[in-house]
Amino acid sequence: MSRAAGNAGRSAGRAVRAVIACLCVARAEAAAENLAVKRLLPAGGMAGGTVVVKAEGTFPRWPVRVWTDRGGTAWKPLEEKGSFEVAVAAAGSLGVHTVRIHDDQEAAAVHRFVVGAVPEVMEAEPNDRPQEPQAVSTLPVTVNGVLEKAGDVDGYAVQLAAGQSLVAAIDAHGGPGSPLDAVLELVDERGGYLARNLDARGLDPRIVFKAPRDGRYVVRVYGFPSDPNQTIGYSGGPDHVYRLTMTTGGFVAAAIPAAVSRSGTTTLVASGWNLPADVGSVSVAPADAAAAGATHAAWIGFPGAAGTVELPVVAAERLPVAVQDATAAIEPPLVVSGLFTAADQQFVERITATKAQPLLVAVEANAAGSDAEAVLDIRAADGRSLLSKSDRDAAVVWTPPADGDYALAVRDRRGGFGPGHVFRISVVPSEPAVAATCEPDAVAGKIGGTVDLAIAVERLRGWKEPVEFTLVDPPAGITADPVVSAVEGESAKKVTLAIKAGAAYAGPVTVAARRPAAADKGADTAGDKAGDKAGDKAGQTVAAVGFGKRKLPQVWLTIPPEKPPEQPAAAAPKP
Repeated sequence: MSRAAGNAGRSAGRAVRAVIACLCVARAEAAAENLAVKRLLPAGGMAGGTVVVKAEGTFPRWPVRVWTDRGGTAWKPLEEKGSFEVAVAAAGSLGVHTVRIHDDQEAAAVHRFVVGAVPEVMEAEPNDRPQEPQAVSTLPVTVNGVLEKAGDVDGYAVQLAAGQSLVAAIDAHGGPGSPLDAVLELVDERGGYLARNLDARGLDPRIVFKAPRDGRYVVRVYGFPSDPNQTIGYSGGPDHVYRLTMTTGGFVAAAIPAAVSRSGTTTLVASGWNLPADVGSVSVAPADAAAAGATHAAWIGFPGAAGTVELPVVAAERLPVAVQDATAAIEPPLVVSGLFTAADQQFVERITATKAQPLLVAVEANAAGSDAEAVLDIRAADGRSLLSKSDRDAAVVWTPPADGDYALAVRDRRGGFGPGHVFRISVVPSEPAVAATCEPDAVAGKIGGTVDLAIAVERLRGWKEPVEFTLVDPPAGITADPVVSAVEGESAKKVTLAIKAGAAYAGPVTVAARRPAAADKGADTAGDKAGDKAGDKAGQTVAAVGFGKRKLPQVWLTIPPEKPPEQPAAAAPKP
């Protein structure tokens, strides 16, 4: 064989091996491909409308199904992988929807889809240069955008007349759950700085600006990581989605009262900017509140205005509005809310308390989506300060030193005020409680096997009873023997619930913490001293397990169906 022929043979051999190697790698990558969703874009839609949403990720099988934690949206997979037509109901759909895309084999991570009250458009690139902002000709509007890469800055140009008030608000970290601490800026057409805001509602900013003259103004969006890291400069990435709402009309920032009753009708009054005289009030019936109570929150909108308000659903039937200096004392439990409308304003609510009976007193502002930083001072009847909490959104267990009336004084730490400066005070008896969490929010197994859930147990405010963890209304074929967390020992802090998979299933399951029957037999325990007879509380649910980073009320369980056995090939007929 000649040297040239030998070299050619060796080259051909290397080429064949390279092709085989590539095929093996491609086959391995294809085999390793899992259902995954990086983001939803747009991250929301308008109530009463229909929108095409692109779920960007990998889809080994298509079509797939979509599960949501509440009604109001219908997801229809389209022919293109990852694309869905989402029909949004006109009523009962406002706010955040938790979305999980799945099939019989596996499930993707949860994402959030936000329903708003005004027309929506998509961001159009390029819009990051100061001289080339995206023109927005019609207001009100919600722009669905994304800061795609590090250093990205998005600009939107609006035309304002002298005297017009523009409200621009970002929903990123709060609603869509983006890992973004966004910043809003407003500049004039020459690039001159006019306004900036970093945090108004949690980490999400808002600007209210009155135009001094006719002209074009540019709203700029950029941001930083919501969890600070070593990043120097503006943050960006495929998951840095945001929703920018802009309007020169009405915008709702808060509602009074700042809660909704599960047992009585609640009439809510809007607080915000540019609100029309006929914006009126909204009444929430007990049935509507009870339906929202599954997620412990109700999302409220007001006709003729942009912006939605998230309110907690509470057991209290009456929800009084705070006054600057209440004269009559109220016996707890109570939920009172108010609005700072003047600089350095202080509200004083009075309660009747009993000696040595501890109360859980909480003041919420930032957690209520407020611009305020509310601080608390508990005072005796003669005005002496008994307990002062300068923490933002302070919560404290307080034991009254004597029977009598006490004052709860609330003010804004910075003396601020305005339509978004709402606060909420709650006072309830401090009782022992249980908190339970599980790290994953989705688990998987196989038919005939078990899936272990490691549950962390925290005993709060002196809880000294065993706790039994069990599945709530499990689907057919899915079972688990209850497991008990004892008062002492290793199980006091951690238990493992073994789910037995006897059938295929893909969906959510709920795990509850309950009082086992044995816990109420014999002598009274710390949880039985409220006057109930022994055994009355047996089986009572004391907590729901929170799953994953977002403390979801259910865990997603995937048990794929068994594959049918392969049939042997039919024998060829004999000649």
